[in-house]
Amino acid sequence: MVPQDARLLVVDDDPAIREFLKNRLTMEGYEVFDAEDAERALEILKELRDFDLILLDVIMPGATGFDLLRIVKKESMFSHIPVIMVTALGLVQDKELAFRLGAGDYLTKPFDTREMLARIETHITLKKKSDAITQTNQLLSTILATIPGMVYMKDKERRFLHVNHLFELMCGISAEQIIGNTEQNLANKELTEAFRRSEDLIFSHGIPFLENLEDITTPSGENRKVFFRRQPVSSSEGTINGLVGVGIDLTEQVILRNILSDREAFLSTLMDSFPARIWAIDKNYLFTQQNSCHAARWGSLIGKSIDEVETDIEIRGEWRKRCSSALSGNKECTVYPRGTGETCRVLMSWTVPIIENDILAGVLGISFDIDENTINDIIQTKTNCQGDEPAYL
Repeated sequence: MVPQDARLLVVDDDPAIREFLKNRLTMEGYEVFDAEDAERALEILKELRDFDLILLDVIMPGATGFDLLRIVKKESMFSHIPVIMVTALGLVQDKELAFRLGAGDYLTKPFDTREMLARIETHITLKKKSDAITQTNQLLSTILATIPGMVYMKDKERRFLHVNHLFELMCGISAEQIIGNTEQNLANKELTEAFRRSEDLIFSHGIPFLENLEDITTPSGENRKVFFRRQPVSSSEGTINGLVGVGIDLTEQVILRNILSDREAFLSTLMDSFPARIWAIDKNYLFTQQNSCHAARWGSLIGKSIDEVETDIEIRGEWRKRCSSALSGNKECTVYPRGTGETCRVLMSWTVPIIENDILAGVLGISFDIDENTINDIIQTKTNCQGDEPAYL
């Protein structure tokens, strides 16, 4: 079966042979071009380039077929094209020279047409498969080069088959120094041990994949946090033939996570130690924060709506009204008198909008009770102040 879109070039100084080959190959479904000498053949090759096979005569006026073969195999744009020599020269040394110069096959005139067609089809089929593999490898190399992480591939002997540029930077040596060797050849012994320890679990114990965060010291002395995922490459029978590893540098993310964790711990401690009820809602009136004082009074409300608070409908309505005002950008401080004729209590409550990056994100609320004893303490403390001494509650 003739491969689709196959293009051939016939090079022969004999017009009758050129005509015969062109007609016969066209009947088989090939697109065929012909040239009477090496010079014309090079012109056609440079003009069209995309040929799948060349049928090349040896003895021609001017440059011989061997001369053209030598040029074709040295030029990167043509070297991938298979060449079948078609000649009356049947000496072993002529065939040896043809193969040494890069010919893929050799037909001696006169030849059987069916044999010629079979050889042409075989070489074109092989070229099409080789082109597909090359294209796949180029695509893979492009993907690996653009992945924002370190990538490497190993065979079953743990020798590196491929590494990308970021992996080179991590190791401090070039891909040429890495490929073909194992991790034992890496100068960074810390990195060597990390690779050996992790890959033992895959190659020796058959773990389907492994993810871990490793401390890596770069050639410049920096300590980096690198998240690696390693996964075996297995055959259809389940035999491990190699391994692929991808590493993402998470140093900045780990530092940021630690900072945020410290800040959250600080804010949580501050909120819980402050003698007031502190809470926050988002723009959908759902609780996102509350300290221990607030939880002790109202129970756990995180993720719940204001309308779900178990209290009088009037209180919920007042709460929502004040939150709506804050969500409109207003800050409020409200004093609620509480108590009876014998006791005096005051509830002070603040609601303020939460602004993140100039965007309204929610409402922060703070409230606390002031009873008669506290008021008396404040008055007494202020009375005892001397000069500019502050009065503390």
